[in-house]
Amino acid sequence: MTELDVKEFDPLFYRPCIFPIMGELGYGTSVSVNNGLVKGPFASEMDITFTFLSEEGKVLGSKYMGTLEPGHVVKHDTRDVLDSMGIEREKRMLGVAHVVPVRFRGKTSVDVSRAELMAHVSASDDFIEFRQEPKGVITGLAYQMGPQNDSRFNKTRTTLLQAPKVIVSESVDTIFALLNVSTTFDYHDTGNMEYSIVDASGNSYGLGTISVKPWTMTFLSVREALIKLGKLEQFISAGGLGMIIGLSRDSGMVPISMTRNLDTGAIACDHTLPPIYYFTTWGGQRRIEANESLHKLLFAESNLLEGANS
Repeated sequence: MTELDVKEFDPLFYRPCIFPIMGELGYGTSVSVNNGLVKGPFASEMDITFTFLSEEGKVLGSKYMGTLEPGHVVKHDTRDVLDSMGIEREKRMLGVAHVVPVRFRGKTSVDVSRAELMAHVSASDDFIEFRQEPKGVITGLAYQMGPQNDSRFNKTRTTLLQAPKVIVSESVDTIFALLNVSTTFDYHDTGNMEYSIVDASGNSYGLGTISVKPWTMTFLSVREALIKLGKLEQFISAGGLGMIIGLSRDSGMVPISMTRNLDTGAIACDHTLPPIYYFTTWGGQRRIEANESLHKLLFAESNLLEGANS
């Protein structure tokens, strides 16, 4: 019998999909939710509920969306859902698709096993689409989301934003949507990230910091960061291509990368894989030591700099 080693867990976060809504930039968001675990002791029919949070991290409302059988996928356009709830959708928000076994229906706290939670996370990619209006061009990305900023799963809260591409020109910007979320809506810790921008030749264009309040999304615009550093024209003259390295030592942020055409609104999306995809020994004490070494190497003076918040 599997040990129920996670106590008093909010079942709403059993298998959440947390995603940005960028109405302020003119995009509509659709979510394809996947109940990917088809066989085995943990396979289950799932209830789906959507919750939306304001730009300030306040819950705006929730709506039950029905059930999903094992192996099935359902797609919802959040614009329709928001309209039905009377919530203005031309704003910045976070959305949460709660995917919860029907046996937990009506419960606010449960005991569950890590093995069961991870089985569903590893089997269930969800797909987030951003629809550019009025042209109707769609882009998106698929990802899984395990528990965030919960000491029962990870004793250290860190994020390493490693080597994502940066493209900046007169008409193009690279934007990172940084999500600071957890396994309870009572989470109240602000996350802070230090970052370094370098060009394709490895030249540094300066350091910056950015803060993300709990249950919010903050945009890190590389273009705006370069303007504040006084290096925009220099970066563009050097080819406009580079990378960004970011480190948070107090929060497990979820970074989503978007390359955006400022004239047409067209975007290309990506996410950054965690270090364990590149370093099989990542974790525990090695993770702590590696992050401290990286901070000393790149960010020793970043706390003296003005933040580049957007």
